Amino acid sequence: MFDMAVTEEQEGIEESVEKCDKISLIALNGGFSTGDGSYKFEIKSDGTGTFFYSDLPGDSENFAHEVKVERLALEIEEAIKDEIALQSEQTALDDSEIQNIRNETTSEMLEGVFWEEINQILEDPFFRSFEYDSEWGEEFQCEGGTIEEFTEFLKLCALTERKIECAEDFLIVEAETEIDEAGLSECSYYTERLGELVEIACEYYKPSGYRYDYNDGCYDRMSGYSMSSESISVSLAEVARAPVREKMLGMIELRKKLAAMDTEGEKIERLTAF
Repeated sequence: MFDMAVTEEQEGIEESVEKCDKISLIALNGGFSTGDGSYKFEIKSDGTGTFFYSDLPGDSENFAHEVKVERLALEIEEAIKDEIALQSEQTALDDSEIQNIRNETTSEMLEGVFWEEINQILEDPFFRSFEYDSEWGEEFQCEGGTIEEFTEFLKLCALTERKIECAEDFLIVEAETEIDEAGLSECSYYTERLGELVEIACEYYKPSGYRYDYNDGCYDRMSGYSMSSESISVSLAEVARAPVREKMLGMIELRKKLAAMDTEGEKIERLTAF
């Protein structure tokens, strides 16, 4: 559980706030959780704070904040009183139950303040919350068709290659992001023909999607992540063993699909000629 600590001569949060004219210092202790672990932090009414990564001396980090700690302390006390009053209407509470209410209310409110008011203003790196994973990525999707249609077209492109040099390789296409255009991955199997076909496919299907991959820096911190394209992969092992007849039929199907995608006639002839 997290607790709420008040330094110097204060005996309670409300009393501390009333004595603010004496330049008393109020400190609130809370915590938050990420996908990597749980951390404790302290914020003080002088605009300073500290993260505690473990119980080891010195394993901490100072930061500045803009939270009105005095006001927050009063709000926490009010919330605690309201919750105690609400639960007391249903059953009599003993001291341990009251303390649990105090701990849980304080913990929840301070964690909320951390994510809503503190994390956003920290200098890079700041913390990543896996609770809101949708803010950290977007699944692979196609604006101009379905993922299945896009994948089938890529398989057709691979099937109609004259020769696959490395059957263990993959045709890998990366989606468009705010940073990169859609296209063949640097890790993909490549020929000039496949590159041109994938370019046509990306213009037609308009694939998009991104995620944040770990890069470097402190684990679980924003500076340790960078935006990467979501990708789709087609194994070349099966198409590399396909008989000539299947490749010929695939070429006919590819011509139809390219025509339906309003591809220039000259391109169709060039890309579908054995």
